Amino acid sequence: MKSECNNFIGRVSSAGDLYLPSGSRVCPGDRINPAKGATVKVLCYLNGNFVYLKQSTVLKEPDTCTPPQEITELCTGLNPSRCYNPKGAGEEKEAPILISPYGSSMLSTRPQISWSAVSNATNYTVIVSGYEFYWEATVDNKVTTLPYPKEQKELQLGNAYKITVIANLGGSLIAFDPLIINVLPEKDQQEIVQKVKQIKELNLPPDEVAILDLHAIYMSKSLLNETIETLKARVAAGSQNPTLYRVLADRYLEAWLPNEALREYKVADELAKRTGNSDELAKV
Repeated sequence: MKSECNNFIGRVSSAGDLYLPSGSRVCPGDRINPAKGATVKVLCYLNGNFVYLKQSTVLKEPDTCTPPQEITELCTGLNPSRCYNPKGAGEEKEAPILISPYGSSMLSTRPQISWSAVSNATNYTVIVSGYEFYWEATVDNKVTTLPYPKEQKELQLGNAYKITVIANLGGSLIAFDPLIINVLPEKDQQEIVQKVKQIKELNLPPDEVAILDLHAIYMSKSLLNETIETLKARVAAGSQNPTLYRVLADRYLEAWLPNEALREYKVADELAKRTGNSDELAKV
């Protein structure tokens, strides 16, 4: 049976329950009641995995949906001690800071690369390197975003790479600590793609899917890059959902981008006040 709460722990992702239609969100203590001979599939938000229930089951945390050992609590503005800086501290005050790719793991084999501007830079050199892999590109000083060059070989699944951005200031060079990124191996990639496909086939409200379902699936593998890009797409689509902006701010904080996080927290605060959403305002 279904109860009411604001702390959803999963979603019924298939038909077969006697009372809950496919797409229903579930709370701790809700009971799944499979019809005779049916199996009900539930996406668990704690770990981004599906569980398959063939008999009447009460959903309890963490008995049914166990959180992954490596992700027991996400970084947020309320617990910044959980925020790990993947970019390093940096020694140069005016060094270019890598913005994207976000985090240290990703699905993309052709990620967009962006960085913070450096005053008086004449141009920037971007270097991507790995085992038997290397390319570099130099761009104008007004450019701080580089789409992955079409002429360059794409990153390979399961491999690690180093991204370095160098600011050229006349005859001197300033480089920030490089970012090490890992492209998920093929098995993990396929697993993520299948989960995303199954959720999208439910045709649910896009903001809800981005905030809950896709967020759970991507963050189960620490895929900050895909998580942030998904939330940014909803912002670009004109979302007025304060929760979406708050969650995006949390993920920016985890990507060690406090300025971007503060910007989104402010938007979330304004939208929560405008809509009278006291629960979300308290979280912001």
